[in-house]
Amino acid sequence: MKKIKVWRTPPRVICFANIFAARFFGLAAVFILALMSRPALAKDAKLAVEVPAEQGVEIFEEKDFPQESKHKSYSHPYRWNKLQGQPARFKEIWGYLVTNRLKDFEPDAPLTDLALFGVDIDSYGKLESAPKRNLTAGFKGRVHLVAVCNSASTSHFVLDPKYGLRSELIKDLVFAAREFDGLQIDYELIPQKDGENFLEFLKTLRRRLDGKQLTVCVPARVKSFSTDVYDYKKIAAVCDKVMIMAYDEHWSTSGPGSVASVKWCKRIVDYALSVLPAEKYIIGAPFYGRSWIDRSLAQAWYFNGANRIMHENDVKQLRRKDGVPYFEYEAKAKVTLWFDDATSLLQRARMYQEAGFDKIAFWRLGMEDAVFWDWIKPLSASE
Repeated sequence: MKKIKVWRTPPRVICFANIFAARFFGLAAVFILALMSRPALAKDAKLAVEVPAEQGVEIFEEKDFPQESKHKSYSHPYRWNKLQGQPARFKEIWGYLVTNRLKDFEPDAPLTDLALFGVDIDSYGKLESAPKRNLTAGFKGRVHLVAVCNSASTSHFVLDPKYGLRSELIKDLVFAAREFDGLQIDYELIPQKDGENFLEFLKTLRRRLDGKQLTVCVPARVKSFSTDVYDYKKIAAVCDKVMIMAYDEHWSTSGPGSVASVKWCKRIVDYALSVLPAEKYIIGAPFYGRSWIDRSLAQAWYFNGANRIMHENDVKQLRRKDGVPYFEYEAKAKVTLWFDDATSLLQRARMYQEAGFDKIAFWRLGMEDAVFWDWIKPLSASE
């Protein structure tokens, strides 16, 4: 048989090729990382991002509001409110009060209901120690205990009956709510597969509460979808009132914008009223705002990038702690902060009133422009 000669690549050539490939791809990776890790530009570069003028934005100057207003709750005067007309009126005006911020309760606020926040579930599926009603001593209206759970795994653990914790949790919640006028369930991360378990939990809880009001918090919706565990109609069938958390249109990791623009809230209203009548709802409104920065400087660095930043920012001082070097420099950034004042709060409240909602709730007390309390009033029994 004729032997076939097979040509083999000499080991030296293979070695050279491997070294070349490693260096080539290594340099490419460093180049890509360098592009990705440029949080700070040279000192003479423009850091603010140019944003096109937004349609529908009103621009006000100090000369448009020459008079500064003072209020006992203000640390500084505020000039930007323009309030006129009649106050907004609601049958129920709820305020959320956090137990470690009791001083934020304004005794003169025209509230009919306080929602005391709250009682959570521990890692073993047991109810934690609940706050007592006497924390709100002196308040003449109704006080509700708010039960929270912001863990998907814990929610599944306590709602799925196969783990044997649901009945005990219901028993503990009923006991915790004994001093209160009502109980509110604010479980915000219920897994999709536990939708029916959640409804059964609420149904049993309402029966055991023996006449005390059960309200349930649901996220804002502008349309329905088949996999929604917070189906408004299904939840309304097993509780007394549905509290819509009509906020977080924009959030910490989204682009800048209002926490709850009036236009967006109107879409929530339209959808909610297509599902249930207004009297079945409490509509939630935010007192808080959010800020955004146009660049993030928090990240991991490799040496060459850190060295480049030192040169670009003319760093003259290097410090070491326990032998490890660090330096400091200042970088400009543009901050955008959206918030609510009495003017925007009143505009949103009036929109809800005109839509037929007679119950409103504010998250949370202590965050508000206190002037707003002069512009919202409870309906009298005769109205």
